[in-house]
Amino acid sequence: MPRSRRKHSAFKRTALVTGILAWLGTAQALVQVEFWHIFSDAPRRQWMLDRAAEFHRLHPEIKVTPVSYANYPQTFQALATAARTGTAPALVQISEAGTQLAIDSTLFRPLPAAAGRQVQDMLPSVLNYYRVGGQLYGLPFNTSSPVLYANTSLLRKAGITADHLPDTLEALTTTCATLKRTARSVDCLTFPVDAWYFEQWAAQQGALWVDGGNGRQGRATQTFLTSEAVARPLRWLGQMKRSGYYVNTGKLEDNTGVTQLFLSGRVAFLMTSSSRIGQVLSGSKAKNFTVQVGQMPVPQGSPRQGLVVGGSSLWIPREIAPEKAKAAQAFALYLTSTANLASWHRISGYDPLRRSSLELLQRQGWFRVGEAHTVAVEQFRRTRSTPATAGALFGSFYEVRAVLHAAIERVLGGAEVGASLRVAKARADEIIRAYNARL
Repeated sequence: MPRSRRKHSAFKRTALVTGILAWLGTAQALVQVEFWHIFSDAPRRQWMLDRAAEFHRLHPEIKVTPVSYANYPQTFQALATAARTGTAPALVQISEAGTQLAIDSTLFRPLPAAAGRQVQDMLPSVLNYYRVGGQLYGLPFNTSSPVLYANTSLLRKAGITADHLPDTLEALTTTCATLKRTARSVDCLTFPVDAWYFEQWAAQQGALWVDGGNGRQGRATQTFLTSEAVARPLRWLGQMKRSGYYVNTGKLEDNTGVTQLFLSGRVAFLMTSSSRIGQVLSGSKAKNFTVQVGQMPVPQGSPRQGLVVGGSSLWIPREIAPEKAKAAQAFALYLTSTANLASWHRISGYDPLRRSSLELLQRQGWFRVGEAHTVAVEQFRRTRSTPATAGALFGSFYEVRAVLHAAIERVLGGAEVGASLRVAKARADEIIRAYNARL
């Protein structure tokens, strides 16, 4: 072989080896970020996958792998197990109720001040919920509120028309009574057995959930489950059940189940999260009936102080290596960018937490007076800043919710409200004392 050809072949081999080594170096330098979230339904799970792929195109050195779990408590339990074995994800979604528990666990690091400065146009009420001791721990991502969905096609067939949906519990009872007289085979109302609604009703009435300034001025030591702010809506619910106006699936916190029940077309009203707006509107269209969305009904005479943050934020475990933590933070900030929060709102119904996201949606002609998404967003943004609407902060939140769930089920079974709540408060206070003693 001529020397020139041998030199050329050697050059090609060298270039090939150099290219392979460069590729290997790039592969080895790839930062892997596992992200745990709770959106297992197809549209929202796919949205997460699309954002991860898009982020990788923008940042080829970072590969984000979204992993979905069934719910928030399951995610937190899996995280605690993974942390003990050194296999925690780099980024995890934690519900608002898990905030104090997450901080007390010492599993997480607060966000750097620089990250907090990049989200200053988020709603102050949302940022303040996750800011504890002057530090922002979770980066707010999804926030929703309870709204009332009405099958207006079904109501019209029953001869019920109105310019506005019932906005008090008492008005809803009256509408249900009218419906039962004209359409006996129709169920009036469904919503899940879930303490979250009672937390919202308490806040709307200006009542605290726990002492210590709702756990924000000092450690909570007791609940206020026997307050009239809790008892009144529970008495209403018991009466609705006895009158045959209320139906549910029999499962706790079953937002998916009651939504499907409503979409069957046999239930007039559904109260559930505004995050279900997309699912309800598409589902009702497929079933050929129309839906109107109204604000959460409250006890008559309620000052309507507003709603407590409901949803989640994004947290970075403390054990994660600095380079991976930095990559996880970059993805979290990307996920909560102006454009992505606007996109997330459109597909899910969750509130567009940034002012810039709201402005973007308005420029796109998204919000119109009276439309479903508009009602939900306006309801949340009318919230006043009070100790009640700041939301409770205590480490045994999940366990106390379970105690109230049991009390609600007892009342639905015919038990007296006062006695049920006294039992619930005694048990909940015991749980809080035991939790505090472990710290």
